[in-house]
Amino acid sequence: MERRTDGRVPRTRLLGRLDRPAALTAIVGLPGTGKTALVADWVRRRAAAGAQVTWIDDVDGVRAALVAAGAGVPGETVLVVDHGDDLGEPGAVAAALARVPHVRLVVCGRRPLPLVAAAYRAGLEVTQLTGPELLATPEEFAAAWGERGLAAVHEHTRGWLLPARLMIDAPTAEDGRRAAADYVRAVVLDGLDDAVRAAALLLALPDAITPVHQRAAGVDDDLVGELRAVAAGGCRYPPVGLGPTQSGGPRRRAVAAEAAAAGAADTAAGAAADDDGAWSMPPVLRDALRAELAAVAPDRPAAWHRRYARALLDGDAPGPAVRHARAAADWALLAQAWNAAGLCLLTEWADDLVAGYADLPSRVLRDDPGLRLPAAAARILTSHPPGVRTLQALVSAFRTEGEQVLRTEEATPGRPSDLQLQLRSLAIVADRMDGRYERAVAGAARLDRELTGRDGDGWPMHRAWALHQAAQALLLSGNGPRALAFGTQAYAAAHERVAHPVTAHIAADLALLHAAEGATVDARYWLDVDELQSAPARWLEYLVRLPAHLAAAFVAVDRLDGGVARAHLDRAEDDTGQAELWPFVMAAQTQYALSFGDPLLALAAADRYAAGHVSGTDVGLRGRPPASALPADSLAARLVDRCRAELLLALGELNRVDTLLRAAGPDAAWLRVPRARFQLLRGRPGQAALVADTAAWEPGTAPRDRIELLLIEAAAAEALGASGNADRSFGRAAELAARAGVLRPYTLLPADVRDALAKRSGIALDPVVTAARPAYPASAELVVLTERQQAVLRALVRHEDAAAISYALVMAPSLVEEQLRSLYARLGVAGRDAALLRARRLGLLHDDR
Repeated sequence: MERRTDGRVPRTRLLGRLDRPAALTAIVGLPGTGKTALVADWVRRRAAAGAQVTWIDDVDGVRAALVAAGAGVPGETVLVVDHGDDLGEPGAVAAALARVPHVRLVVCGRRPLPLVAAAYRAGLEVTQLTGPELLATPEEFAAAWGERGLAAVHEHTRGWLLPARLMIDAPTAEDGRRAAADYVRAVVLDGLDDAVRAAALLLALPDAITPVHQRAAGVDDDLVGELRAVAAGGCRYPPVGLGPTQSGGPRRRAVAAEAAAAGAADTAAGAAADDDGAWSMPPVLRDALRAELAAVAPDRPAAWHRRYARALLDGDAPGPAVRHARAAADWALLAQAWNAAGLCLLTEWADDLVAGYADLPSRVLRDDPGLRLPAAAARILTSHPPGVRTLQALVSAFRTEGEQVLRTEEATPGRPSDLQLQLRSLAIVADRMDGRYERAVAGAARLDRELTGRDGDGWPMHRAWALHQAAQALLLSGNGPRALAFGTQAYAAAHERVAHPVTAHIAADLALLHAAEGATVDARYWLDVDELQSAPARWLEYLVRLPAHLAAAFVAVDRLDGGVARAHLDRAEDDTGQAELWPFVMAAQTQYALSFGDPLLALAAADRYAAGHVSGTDVGLRGRPPASALPADSLAARLVDRCRAELLLALGELNRVDTLLRAAGPDAAWLRVPRARFQLLRGRPGQAALVADTAAWEPGTAPRDRIELLLIEAAAAEALGASGNADRSFGRAAELAARAGVLRPYTLLPADVRDALAKRSGIALDPVVTAARPAYPASAELVVLTERQQAVLRALVRHEDAAAISYALVMAPSLVEEQLRSLYARLGVAGRDAALLRARRLGLLHDDR
């Protein structure tokens, strides 16, 4: 007779396993895993091939059926026992099966079958299918139910067939989850061993079960193994003992023992597990257990949630701890978790922070002001896009909710509390984002002193984070050497925590520090470290990865690899334009534009970056804020000056470069390279050589600048006819470039000058260099006006004819006409409108609109 099964899910992968010519096939799994449906599909195929199939409902009749099959017509015979848990006398059944080699016995059960061990001892071939193997895959769900069986149902049931069918057939998702949980409660839970059931009720409270949960619940490893087997949809087989006198040769016994052990291991490992030892039950089983616990002991869940929360806090796992504290509605414990590990929750456990502190009752926030900041953080993390805007909102929330708490905490005598240290950390970020770099560095140094030697696993990482904040503040203030020192100390404090966002961020910052100066070998080293340390950082991902992308872009441009550089620059884009590292974004884009892009577009982008970080009251050239509108001691002001100068030089706009250099003054060390190139382009090689020779070997000169200055010195010497000096400077530059592994500096010279110097020096240039376009023109014109011409030009903005200008300047009409003619000739134009357009383009009218 054929067993009817509705809603079959095709599991072709298992039908092949059943085709193996084994005397006994044991299929063991929890109710609803589709054992009967699977066997029905298989025996239908066997019957079509001519096999005799018999379903046996009375387990006591198995021996008689085997005897009858042996006396019947020869040929393949399949006996199926659908409910074999109560099958008695396994040894006798195995012996009877051994006497009828043409008979295959298929037994389904919910618990490990003693018949399996008896069959091994009888020397029979055995095929076992256990719970994890019976669970359907997402593809099998889709084949059976189409869109109704997609990811949400599979994730909830993990392939458990009957609960999945109940969910799919229900009118709503909530009804489906309830129906599936009710089935599991009614059919599965009552069949569990008492000890397994008691452990399951407690361990169903966490979403992910860790060793901390197991220890807190007092569940030993053996019981955990049993429970994980149940969670995987089956039961764990006990080991099979084979004595030396038992039947079956040594090889067969070894194979049998190996198969039994493999089946046990596969079943025990079937529950979803993470690398850190955490594992979880299928949500449908977890729902059923939680409902059962709430029904039989409504007060127990809150008590156990508190117990788990405290154990996890002690075990340095604040994320799961806050979930348990929230489930217990224990507001004091929730506050304790924030006070102890607020920064850690923000940077490493953001999802748990949201789960624990989102939508706290208003009365709770009123009674405990200390919870207002984490509640605001939870709201921000759910309502803001990841990255810059999230950080800005968090800092704003700290100013609103945290600064007063910090002042209150600092007024309390004694050793700083955990909460005070957390709030000081946030204050450092707030100071840095406000541009108060010295205050941020001082706060980080103070925090570092207080954390040094502090007990607890989390504090060394917190100390590394504090040093990292100091390094970032120093970097943004323009103090590269101190930033490098603090960054190196931060990595030394953090590197023992591998695959950690803070460690990766420190390495990325160190890579950027080196790459921005042209120390590409060191930059590549720290980029490799960053890759080794990288870990998911959720909302911080953009901020953590930004310096790495910028460093990689600088390195790629230095190698003249425009494709790689463009890809990293695209990843570094920030739609708000407010990332603190925006000066480095601008600098990397400038370097790319000089070699591969459009300098005019890059100049406009640099102006936008600068305009977005100063007040709108201080504007300069053509409505743009000058670098002086930025904090004078910041790296941003220097990089804006440098980028504008280099892009204007590439465009041949020497007048605007001249205005910029004069405004910065002769002591602006960050403009030494543009100043030397300016003199070279305007045809003053002696002045260019003087500037380059003075600056090239100063101790603070960056590696990239030193190479560029030596090349400018070589080109200047070549123009002066001093070929020996030219070759010497070019050779030094080439040696430094080879040591750093960079190619781009060669493209900063006119091609004919570069090729001549390389040929005389015996240096074979890389084909990538000779194929690249020059970054700068060979020469450019500086338009110089007399004082009278300048006065007439300024008057020309407001007056349209010579008579009006004559009246305004109290100058004879004939003299005005003469000055206009000379002005037009100097500008190379023929009329007023063209003169004004040309003058504005040259930057000669930067004080007039």
